[in-house]
Amino acid sequence: MGMLVLLPVLLLVPAARHTIESRMALHMLLEFPLLFASGYAAMRIMEQRMRHWLALDHLGITGLTAASCVFAFWMIPAALDAALLDPAMAAAKYLSWWLAGFAAANALRRATIEIRIFFLGNAAWMSATAGLLYLDATSRLCVSYLFGDQETAGRGLVLLACLLAFLAIRGPRARGFRF
Repeated sequence: MGMLVLLPVLLLVPAARHTIESRMALHMLLEFPLLFASGYAAMRIMEQRMRHWLALDHLGITGLTAASCVFAFWMIPAALDAALLDPAMAAAKYLSWWLAGFAAANALRRATIEIRIFFLGNAAWMSATAGLLYLDATSRLCVSYLFGDQETAGRGLVLLACLLAFLAIRGPRARGFRF
């Protein structure tokens, strides 16, 4: 888990960051989840020291709401473009996704089944909506990416929505399922 926490350091290497961010699908479906997973792993490592956070995050609602807001914001095409053009927005993207994973790590474990279904279902709905918008658009929505990249990202977001929907419906009820 310790190596997962350090994954964002890879984005400090310009060639690696450019390779990932040069394709919309890699940007949205690889970089975002890796940043999220890094924050998630950091919380899991530090959770014993984060008791004060637990008092503020009753049943994980605060952490999951924060993660949902980050997820929703970075589905906006203009936000994606801004992160490629402005170093401050890029830093905000890295930090917000990392913090979303950090907040969600403990929140998902503490949330009731109903709360998990609600938030995972909401993330699935947002992902499917953004993916279908990218697929149905007759012009580029992100000026930094080609139309073909937009279509690939749209398909990937729809597949992500299917995975999130599966986790929302089946995951919390599966034997031994833990976040």
